[in-house]
Amino acid sequence: MIKIPRLKTNRHGVYCLRVYHREGEKLYERQHSLGTKDPATARLIALQFNEAFERKRTMTTPRNLPSLEDVIRTYELDLGRGIMKANGAADHAQMMEAVALYKQLHGALPPLQETMNWGRSTVHTPPVQKSMRFSEATAAYLEEKKRDNVEQTIVAKGRTYKDFMGVFGDLEINLINKPEIVQWKTLDLKRSITGTHINKRLGQMNDFFNWAIAHGHYTSHPTSPVDGLFISNKSKLAEQTESFEPFTNDEIKAIFTAAYAHDMAKPDHYWCPLVALFSGARREELAALKAASVKTIDGVACFHIEKGKTPDARRIIPIHPELLKMGFLDYAQHVQSLGHLYLFPHLTDGANGRGKNVGRQFAKLLDRRGIKDDRKVFHSFRHTVITRLHTTGANPAHIMQIAGHSSETQGVHFATYTHDVGLMALNETLARLVYPHDFAPLKLKDPTFSFFLKRWKLQEDRKARAAKMRKEKHTALPSP
Repeated sequence: MIKIPRLKTNRHGVYCLRVYHREGEKLYERQHSLGTKDPATARLIALQFNEAFERKRTMTTPRNLPSLEDVIRTYELDLGRGIMKANGAADHAQMMEAVALYKQLHGALPPLQETMNWGRSTVHTPPVQKSMRFSEATAAYLEEKKRDNVEQTIVAKGRTYKDFMGVFGDLEINLINKPEIVQWKTLDLKRSITGTHINKRLGQMNDFFNWAIAHGHYTSHPTSPVDGLFISNKSKLAEQTESFEPFTNDEIKAIFTAAYAHDMAKPDHYWCPLVALFSGARREELAALKAASVKTIDGVACFHIEKGKTPDARRIIPIHPELLKMGFLDYAQHVQSLGHLYLFPHLTDGANGRGKNVGRQFAKLLDRRGIKDDRKVFHSFRHTVITRLHTTGANPAHIMQIAGHSSETQGVHFATYTHDVGLMALNETLARLVYPHDFAPLKLKDPTFSFFLKRWKLQEDRKARAAKMRKEKHTALPSP
């Protein structure tokens, strides 16, 4: 970021201009508060102040500081609302210099509404009705949507809105029109984001603006500024999208060799692919499992997925007999005995959940095994399970409940009359899932990972003690 001379912030975060000058042998400092915490506004004012100050330094008359009030009055600055006025050609030229500087600083033009006043000839523009800030409005929208969107969707929308503010700042929503959305979309195109993902982001913006219109918050236009900007229709995008492919028998044998336990040496690395292979659960569903979610109900060992991609994703899945042989239930009971909240307590929350490192490690494993097809990823386990269960002639309603799929597409029979299938029936269906591979060599001497978890807990306790000592030391320091 380009540094503007003399521009500083005080301890309250308010921008000010700091100028040093000499009187005899003494050096004096003068600070002038700009009365704003907005960096873009402060930089534009500082640019004009510095230009005026340097002009005065060249004069033979006493070097009085230029009037900040005059500088600010030169422009009617309100970058928060995207408004900037200039009077006359000279002022307009200087304003354009300021805009060019803004582009250097931010990589994009500021969302300005320019009003030129040439003497008595004035161009009048209709006033923009004051409205909520983008951050405030999107926060209200997301709070309401928590009632019908899963957490993962809320997080994804929040990232999109934060990205938009990163480009344009926290504008009032009435100042956001089609040009801003077009510019934002163009940046995505330049970043080579796929058409599907761009349309997803545009859809998230569109949903927000439709909500804002319905609630009377957005009054600039009767329709969303996103209308007409989607880059393609759904059928064309579907043709561009490669679907994931299930693993073949040979690929499963290649993945789960005797070296698997060595290559996947952490509890999540080891267990998540195996559980996915015998359940079809998604990566993030497994990474987010609570320790107490693994239990025995009606004599059936199972795990309860409490949060997922959709409301239908919340479900109970029996633990496959092969996983029981390999000690998955033993691992879960050991973690429970230690009092941990999560089944994989060493994982940390990230922007996309807790399973990022699981996916990364599995991708490395595929590379080692020579599986280079881009359509073969962790999610391929889900396709593998669903496809193979269907080939066994299993009840489709059972398969849908195991997979956590909606029954809406299957008609009124599945939607109305099947409801929840009993765990015994699901257990029998899942037991049909058999692979032509011997998994016994993968079983660990200690499937509970007791040594790993003990060492991890000691490290966490050491970090906590060090943090406590730093806090106590900082608290004990005398106030300046």
